[in-house]
Amino acid sequence: MKPCVSRKRGFTLIELLVVIAIIAILVALLLPAVQSAREAARRTECKNKLKQIGLALHNYHDTHSVYPPAALPSSDGLSWHVMILPQLDLEGLYTQFEFGAQAGGRYSSAVNLPLVQKDPVRAFLCPSGTKETADDVAANYTTHYYGIMGPTGTNATTGVAYSENTAGSHGGFSREGLFQIYLSKKERDILDGTSNTLVVGEDSWTARNGNPTRYRAWTRGGNVNDFMAPAKNLAQQINADYTTLFNDMSFGSNHPGGAHFLLGDGTVHFISENIDYNLYLGAGSIAGTENGSITSP
Repeated sequence: MKPCVSRKRGFTLIELLVVIAIIAILVALLLPAVQSAREAARRTECKNKLKQIGLALHNYHDTHSVYPPAALPSSDGLSWHVMILPQLDLEGLYTQFEFGAQAGGRYSSAVNLPLVQKDPVRAFLCPSGTKETADDVAANYTTHYYGIMGPTGTNATTGVAYSENTAGSHGGFSREGLFQIYLSKKERDILDGTSNTLVVGEDSWTARNGNPTRYRAWTRGGNVNDFMAPAKNLAQQINADYTTLFNDMSFGSNHPGGAHFLLGDGTVHFISENIDYNLYLGAGSIAGTENGSITSP
């Protein structure tokens, strides 16, 4: 009799291809779920950063009895971001800045400019945001959270144009919002009520039309009748593809469907890019003449 020989059978080519196909299908099914979970975590982190900014603004108001102006009154004076550093537990960084007239208080002074070229202030960066550098300084990082100067265009409730300084090659300056150049507002100035007024918005989305220059150094202020680096008008729909005037560039994010906004009461809401435009504009005004609430279901 012939001895019984045991033979080990390997995978055939067809079986190997089937296994590979099954693995590929599983990866294709799991990858979107993993990416979705990561984005959900980034979105939560972004929301929490805006909440901390809101708390810092309230603490600043408690200390100084006013909110910070959008920028200090000097040529390219330092931004409101610099002014709330102590309230963000960044007192050590704040004390390094040079304030005052002429060279002092300018973002580009010999003392101040190197401070923005150091490590990023992550409190001002959305984890889902892009990382373009500022267009006109050798800065490594900028900000993804901008103050709201107010709406432009026509007030749908009154039929009257929103108050705006229209001079300047970068767009006008709305006079309707919380953040004004060289001017501090108080909580009592928010006539619409703090829970109905947008004060800071997220602008962290990927640059449109191949334009990487929409961001500016977080320390940089603005020039009257020219541009406003740390604040923007509400002049476009959320995530609108607009890159013409810097002051009017739209708020937006890489979070699907909209962007985060900080309200005057310190709460943060994710607002859809499909929000009614007139309601959106009205929420950026502190004047108390609009109908509707930005937070209503």
